Amino acid sequence: MKPTILVIDDDSEIRYSLNRVLTSKGYAILSAASGEEGIEEAEQSQPHVILLDNRMGGISGIETLQHIRSASPSSMVILMTAYGTTQTAIEAMKFGAFDYIIKPFSPQKILQIIENASKARADLEAAGGKASSRNIDPDDIKEGIVGQSESMQEVFKMIGQVATSDATVLVTGESGTGKELVARAIYRHSHRSGDSYLAVNCAAIPENLIESELFGHEKGAFTGATNTRQGKFELCDGGTIFLDEIGDMTLSTQTKILRAIQEGEIQRVGGSKTIKIDVRVIAATNKDLSEMMKDGGFREDLFYRLSVVRLRLPSLKERLEDIPDLVGFMLQKLAKDETVKARKVSSDAMSLLGAHDWPGNVRELENLIYRSAVVAKGDTILVKDFPSEFVADPVSTDSSTPAEPSTKTTPESSHSKAQKPISAIAEEPLTDVMDDSGTLSESMTTEEAFDLVYAKIRDDMPDSILGTMEKEMVRRALRETGGNQVKASALLGITRATLRKRIEQYSIRF
Repeated sequence: MKPTILVIDDDSEIRYSLNRVLTSKGYAILSAASGEEGIEEAEQSQPHVILLDNRMGGISGIETLQHIRSASPSSMVILMTAYGTTQTAIEAMKFGAFDYIIKPFSPQKILQIIENASKARADLEAAGGKASSRNIDPDDIKEGIVGQSESMQEVFKMIGQVATSDATVLVTGESGTGKELVARAIYRHSHRSGDSYLAVNCAAIPENLIESELFGHEKGAFTGATNTRQGKFELCDGGTIFLDEIGDMTLSTQTKILRAIQEGEIQRVGGSKTIKIDVRVIAATNKDLSEMMKDGGFREDLFYRLSVVRLRLPSLKERLEDIPDLVGFMLQKLAKDETVKARKVSSDAMSLLGAHDWPGNVRELENLIYRSAVVAKGDTILVKDFPSEFVADPVSTDSSTPAEPSTKTTPESSHSKAQKPISAIAEEPLTDVMDDSGTLSESMTTEEAFDLVYAKIRDDMPDSILGTMEKEMVRRALRETGGNQVKASALLGITRATLRKRIEQYSIRF
């Protein structure tokens, strides 16, 4: 027998659509038009899975979720929202949602999530357990991390899941991906949020001072130790310590960190007294600790103590679709500075941002946006406002149409005349297209040129018109730019990642 599903949404069309899709697959469907009605139905029916909208008249989805955890603790709740904010994603997982999905979604995707939720419910019942969640008051804070890409949504979910525990967390990822922001988000959503949070950059402290910095020292322990001093672990008792660049620690310090985590105790440098501590440890590194362990540069036992939960942050080039949201967020922060006038980015400039490799990740993007916003003459950042080293072949974009970063402008935004709608350029004459007599036609329009090309490909290869044209456009753009993929992707108005896919798909050699 198929599981029972409760749909809670104040949009009747959404309820109707989900009902049609789910009943066609044999599910038994219940529905509610508000959070209040949904709580009552959940308590009475104890459905296997609940599809819950976040923004409704009356109480919100997050508030409804908290009540449902008590009314029907074994139900698997899937939160649905058209607004994929960081806060919503984290809170959804923190308050016990099974998953979180952004509207609009395909029937296949929601069916797969429901199937996963049903299996999880069945596994819980088989084990004799029930899903539960800590009912913690929400924190109305800005996390400083944004992104609606699938990879970042997974990060937000993991933050919500690990925040309520005291498990050590190892955050990995390239430099500039936001590891400290994630550590702070975990702390803010934890039960230790009212206690101390201290961040230590292990790479920035000299080797002969790192142990004193972390564990403190007794008076006279070494030259210059004129007073007894508490270390970061002692100062952070009851709270959370963030150890950034953990891979740069010496083996000696690693041993003491292991003892602090494993035994919950430390000793100050030069002291013999054992000091009990209760500190949650979150560590981060951009190094491959597995390789360091093989070479003897990192203790294996410490690695496993630190990585009870591992959370990998994607690089910016893995989530280029988040760039418009990131840029909007950065400009919103800069808006507090009255000397910075820029509030948006031109479509040409946004296209170049989507074509960059971003070796410095989000930190590099933030530095670029800050620099460009400072030098921008008006309220819009243009390509000419970017540093010359960022733009290999600058183009004039003073007349570019401003694009609001907060909208869903994608890296595939227009970059040149080739990306304008046909209707906008159909009357522009071409000087490099032959007419049917074999000579260049000064008066031929773009639309007429396309007619000729389309007819030729249709006659020669009627089953592959689009692919043939796409392959040729990519090949010619690469030829024109001398094989420079950054320039070619900007010329075509696509991201560099998309360009690479096309090169591989069509086996293009240039």
